[in-house]
Amino acid sequence: MSKSRKIVKNISKPLIRLFIMWGMVVLTIQIIAPSPSVYVMPANCPEKSGNCVRIAYDGSSYRYNNLDPPVIQASISEVNSVISDWFSDDRRGKILHTVTDAKSNTSFLHIKENTKFFYFPDDIYVKTNCLEFSNSTVVTLQSQSRLGNGDMGVNFERLSELINFLENYSWSGDNCHFNN
Repeated sequence: MSKSRKIVKNISKPLIRLFIMWGMVVLTIQIIAPSPSVYVMPANCPEKSGNCVRIAYDGSSYRYNNLDPPVIQASISEVNSVISDWFSDDRRGKILHTVTDAKSNTSFLHIKENTKFFYFPDDIYVKTNCLEFSNSTVVTLQSQSRLGNGDMGVNFERLSELINFLENYSWSGDNCHFNN
């Protein structure tokens, strides 16, 4: 019996140390990561960025690997609600800012999501507006890491999953305007 206790003790000490080191790394990441307050959609990804993906209807897409911006037959409010719920419910995302302009039929969301395991904070920017000469809502998406020079494909994967979700969602068919 004492032999098995010794084995458990010898195994648990390194595991506890490893857990403490992981916790210190995660805490350090949270402390050193910038915490930007963004209230408007960025015009583009930073030049030569290896940790930003943008999918936009206006031609400013970056590292998008041929993903198309979603064009949805639903109101801006409905689209924002579905996107907010997707980040909040399934992905540990947090809505930091919501800015709406009913006059220009545009909306902006700033969302923070942490990556798995090391919890690197990433920013997701979402702009929804009426597509010109249409009653559809077009969604511009940008996902970027707050730290580092690369993202190991996390930002592209995140936006790809979101676009797939939006394309398969059962939309109301309303026009894009807020007054629905």
